[in-house]
Amino acid sequence: MFVVIMGAGRVGFLVAKMLEEDGHDVTIIELNKERAKELSMQINGLVIEGDATDPKTLEEANIKQADAFAALTGKDDANLLACILAKHLNPKIRTSLRIGNPKNRKIFEEVTDLKRYFDFVISPEEIAAEYISRNITTPGFNRVLFPKEGAEIVKFDIDENSEIAGKLVKELDLPKDALIIAVYDEKGNLIIPSGDTKLPERGQVIVFAKNSALEGLKALLEKRKSEEEDSG
Repeated sequence: MFVVIMGAGRVGFLVAKMLEEDGHDVTIIELNKERAKELSMQINGLVIEGDATDPKTLEEANIKQADAFAALTGKDDANLLACILAKHLNPKIRTSLRIGNPKNRKIFEEVTDLKRYFDFVISPEEIAAEYISRNITTPGFNRVLFPKEGAEIVKFDIDENSEIAGKLVKELDLPKDALIIAVYDEKGNLIIPSGDTKLPERGQVIVFAKNSALEGLKALLEKRKSEEEDSG
């Protein structure tokens, strides 16, 4: 993919590096002259010193040929305007809008005339706060959050002492609203499980679950064989 990023602060820079590491082409538009100069030595893609709310700057960044545009500055109004301009210049482009103030996210998503200008709205601050609060209230998960849906993807390790090791998926008494979506064996091979899939003696289980199911899920999947033997 060819991605144009507006803003090269911590978020924009990390996104650019991750995209490049995955083999995508990246162009960054950065308003600050010194920051733009610094970035030109840190990423492989083109760095343009300029204002992404100016159509000429977007055109210089080849926005019409881009597959995606991400407005990632700390200024909500500038990010929104840049997404509108990007969509105007390239109606097929996918736009990602960063919202610094979580209150603005609801407003932007509810205004019908604005929604058509962005495909994805993200608030790093809101996600960080949600991630921290979830780890305080339900610690011990390796997780990916879906705050809006009230769900998460969580990862559990399996070893030979795990109660679930060697069992069939259909034999597990999984909580309601929890589903095993992937299994990795000891060698890292991915298995898309069915009910007849036998869990490895060592590996990982990936589960998609609603927040309400997490405590029961953790109790089941982290149970050790020794616990059952001791209780017997």
